[in-house]
Amino acid sequence: MSLPLAVLVIIAHPDDETLFAGFLHALTQKIHAIVDLVCVTNGEGGYRHSAPSAYLYDNLELSREIIGRQHLPRIRKQELLASGRILGIRKYFFYDQIDLKYDRNVDVVFTEQWNKEEMIQRFEQTIRTGNGNDGYDIMLVMLPSMNSHGHHTASGLLGLETIKRLRNKNISHLKLPTIIGASEFVVNETPTYPSNQLADICSKLPNEFRFNRRWKLSKTTDMFDYQTIVMWTCSEHKSQGGLITETLTTYARNYEQYFYFSLNEDLIRFQLIENLFKQLNDIHQY
Repeated sequence: MSLPLAVLVIIAHPDDETLFAGFLHALTQKIHAIVDLVCVTNGEGGYRHSAPSAYLYDNLELSREIIGRQHLPRIRKQELLASGRILGIRKYFFYDQIDLKYDRNVDVVFTEQWNKEEMIQRFEQTIRTGNGNDGYDIMLVMLPSMNSHGHHTASGLLGLETIKRLRNKNISHLKLPTIIGASEFVVNETPTYPSNQLADICSKLPNEFRFNRRWKLSKTTDMFDYQTIVMWTCSEHKSQGGLITETLTTYARNYEQYFYFSLNEDLIRFQLIENLFKQLNDIHQY
């Protein structure tokens, strides 16, 4: 009997999983894949968005920095677990790095907020042991972007750096996952990240794969599509009051876009991703 597809997802904050909720839900519910998730930060920096939800959390003044930073790590972890139940996430790895502030400068993230070498060691450990001896087939990271939150880009770069280092170690019997990047923005051309070649997208076409959020969840009704799943997951993150509005405006889209990194190199890895997205497309042709 063949093993189920195993996917490791890396996000920076509790709620980032909503950016690719359609794809994750289809993986677990349509093809019965195993999906595990790493959340790098504790989400405490989200206090700025927490005022509307204070009454839901014992009237804590979560928008006050000292109170929000104290309580939000616990609250946001529970919110992520609730969202993950919708998506079918099997296992979580909370790295609890400080969510200090918004900064697009990745160097600031690594020098002032996160311990880069410690993070890579933890990524290595998760890749090597998170799914036992079977390992992971795919690792999904947030696509590095000059326009993105520095934590998003930093988490993606850490994933890429970890894969590179593990490959160089040439560890016997270790399955290295194929790594793809999810774009949080709608992009109309191959994205670039000049600051780090690890984020280069493969020049071979197709290098982009799309998941259609307008696909119907069931052949028995036309009322529900994957936009419903996205909204369900967003609604679990009530401490982040503007998430639904952002999802309907700034991050509105009909497609989730995924890109294949040059780091993967060999043809077999490319075929794995190409066949996966073809399978998902075929499944939804009711």
